[in-house]
Amino acid sequence: MINSKSKKLFLFFPLVIIFLSFIVWRFVNFEWDRVIDNIQSIHIGKYILAGILYYLSFIFRGFRWKMIAKEANIDNNGGKNIPSTIKLSGIILIGWFANSIGFMRVGDLYRGILLSKESKSSLSMSLGTIFAERIQDMISVSILVALSIGIIAFTGSITPPDWILISVVVILIIIIFTLLIMKILGKQLSTFLPTKIRDFYLNFQKAALDSFSKKAISPQLLLGVIGWILEILRFGLVASALGIDIAIGIIILSTLVGAILTTIPTPGGFGFVEGGLTGLLIIFGINNYDSITLVAIDRTISWVSIIIFGGLLFLIWNTVKSNKKKLLDLIDKKSPN
Repeated sequence: MINSKSKKLFLFFPLVIIFLSFIVWRFVNFEWDRVIDNIQSIHIGKYILAGILYYLSFIFRGFRWKMIAKEANIDNNGGKNIPSTIKLSGIILIGWFANSIGFMRVGDLYRGILLSKESKSSLSMSLGTIFAERIQDMISVSILVALSIGIIAFTGSITPPDWILISVVVILIIIIFTLLIMKILGKQLSTFLPTKIRDFYLNFQKAALDSFSKKAISPQLLLGVIGWILEILRFGLVASALGIDIAIGIIILSTLVGAILTTIPTPGGFGFVEGGLTGLLIIFGINNYDSITLVAIDRTISWVSIIIFGGLLFLIWNTVKSNKKKLLDLIDKKSPN
């Protein structure tokens, strides 16, 4: 059985369906026959490979998270209680599933809870590792976005929208400012917080900042970049499977902009990803029908499949944990005092 807190995640499904119905209704007069023709021409082999590469990225993300948690010593045992890379990859998938059906990035909190339980560490320190992971992702994405803009500007006649580069600069400034404030003034500012909140924050800060050691930051960033490259390859393969010709710089930029839009606190960035990414592709000269087809098919991997496979893993995980708890409770009852 699934515990009551976990069951609440599934309450978001009706809302997702309502959103989807609204979008379909909004574009009901669109010439969907042309989109369907594009979809029917898809190269299945390339589509499957795109999915495989996407899910391979979870392994690299899981390995990075393990390194971050171990470096932060969240279990106060030299990382001996930190789950395996495969288990952490599974927890990430479960967290992304929760983000795909829930609002306000609830999946990040949920996987923080799972890491805390599995590693026997505090929730605040577990969340600190997720914060460090997110910071590293933003750094990696910013670098790759800047690279893609350079490629587009150098090889193409289309100029990327100014807001993209401005967003990258703003993100980097926020990251640097946040880390400096935490490192220099974090402890002093925490004295103004109530005791319980202060202790939570200090553990959170310790885990986050300890993750950024000089010896560990380079391999962690490298693993993160590899994860993003696999996502870029996914998007490129989906485009190739549909026979849509897109320049490499546009593929990189579109993938990363789509990823950034998923952070908007709707289920999986629903509505914002589809609209924003389709609009961006049209700006870069991809026709309406190809743009809509590409985004729709790519989202079957990056969103729909997460709901399917992540939801399945979510059910298995909670069922196994529930049965294990019942077995342990039964053994405790039968054991002599």
